Amino acid sequence: MTTANVVFAGPAEAVKPLMKEANIKAGESLVGGMLVALSSGEWEAHGTADVGGDIYIIDMDTVGQKAVTAALTVGQSSPAFIPQVGYSYNLVLAASQTITIGEALSSNGAGAVKSAAVDGTSEALFVAEEDLTTTGATGRIRARYNPTGVNAIE
Repeated sequence: MTTANVVFAGPAEAVKPLMKEANIKAGESLVGGMLVALSSGEWEAHGTADVGGDIYIIDMDTVGQKAVTAALTVGQSSPAFIPQVGYSYNLVLAASQTITIGEALSSNGAGAVKSAAVDGTSEALFVAEEDLTTTGATGRIRARYNPTGVNAIE
């Protein structure tokens, strides 16, 4: 499990990755590294499992000097990364997952990533760059953005 205290993991020469800023939507409990989407111009956890779409990766509150695992303040303006192919991010991994290096990851529908199904029912968004097993709690995993395509919702 990554112990990095940042969300953006590289490449190192990318000193200004693409970002977008919006307020945290009421009722949301977001932490750095979660997948988010815009809803009425505010950030909410990405809410559809196994599909991508217009996703972002919420950053930590560096201005407030909060830890990467600290909840972001509802109503506060917060930046999120616009994922770029080949760039790496430290993401929130869902509980009860066993991931190996090179494994495809998809959205779990609650802001975290999970193992992507290999039967074509899950849109792979990221590739794991480390091994990690989570039990009853979430973890943080370093992964590279490498979307494989769009699956139709049936």
